[in-house]
Amino acid sequence: MNDRHDPQVVITAVRHDPGAAPGQTTVIRVLSMLPAHWVCAPVADQDGFELHVRFQGAAEDAEAVSAHVARVFQDPALRGWRRAG
Repeated sequence: MNDRHDPQVVITAVRHDPGAAPGQTTVIRVLSMLPAHWVCAPVADQDGFELHVRFQGAAEDAEAVSAHVARVFQDPALRGWRRAG
């Protein structure tokens, strides 16, 4: 997935509240809030996940992807989770 023609952003998140939904559920919630045209590859376990987001097109860049993901993490459905890194 590290093709130089298709840049990507890696999003890493950790569960900081043991009562929050597990990573496998949370990564699905995150995926549902991302634009449908983004190509995403998730890897999740109970307490964390990594999401590789590949984007195409001049309108999007790593900064725009990160800004969108920051807004996603403000959603109440992600309470108990925080981005790492």
